[in-house]
Amino acid sequence: MPETEELGGRGNRRKIKQLSAELHELCQPLTTLQCTLEMAALTDTQVAYREAMETGLAECRRMVASVESMREILHEAMREAEAEAKKFEADK
Repeated sequence: MPETEELGGRGNRRKIKQLSAELHELCQPLTTLQCTLEMAALTDTQVAYREAMETGLAECRRMVASVESMREILHEAMREAEAEAKKFEADK
């Protein structure tokens, strides 16, 4: 992973920390989803499959929200880096 200094100033370091936190938040719904599906496979009943599907859908919604948040953080960091680069070029 590149050093934080290579990715820009203080604002980008903050965004990298935000991205790191969001990535960490993805672990919980992924673990829940995996466990739920594995348990349903072991019980082999329609009720277990239905519950696993409902839980899986809820956890997928959580993951999508987290990924959308990471995408926004990244886009904001990219816009700021582009603006800083343009300013740097103009100052030359």
